[in-house]
Amino acid sequence: MIGKNEKTTCILLFINLILGCSNSEKKIMNNSIEGVWFKQSEIIFNSGAATDTIIYDGVLNEMYAKNYYITLVNNVNLDSVTMEDKDLGFAESGQYEMYNDTLVKKLKYGTAWIPNAIKKWKKPENDYLEVKFKVDISDDYFLKFTAMDSVGNGRADLMRKMK
Repeated sequence: MIGKNEKTTCILLFINLILGCSNSEKKIMNNSIEGVWFKQSEIIFNSGAATDTIIYDGVLNEMYAKNYYITLVNNVNLDSVTMEDKDLGFAESGQYEMYNDTLVKKLKYGTAWIPNAIKKWKKPENDYLEVKFKVDISDDYFLKFTAMDSVGNGRADLMRKMK
């Protein structure tokens, strides 16, 4: 005869089995990306190993909250004669989702060149441009891989959480 505790345990194990075997691209909530982040540096990878770190002297801030995001970018591009910064920067916003180690941005709005990029590269049935990044998230930092080839050569933004 099965007791009440054994029935409860069996039911919980069955539910866990069903949920555990569901869609392998399920959304994750641990190591949340929610918060305000700034780009601290760029990490260069060769054959999958980090080989160089370049300190970032521009502005790249990202805010993630309840599946919405906004990004503010102003790189430094000094004129060699006047020493004035020629980069006017840009902003972008939209919705985002996390699937395992992939950040999927649905870019809907922006300034500067962003509206033209959305029109040019979005799928015809969407009103947004989908952009995917592999990410590695911890409590205070996350790596956003912006370019990586099949043998592990590329780069990632090292983002640090603002507190």
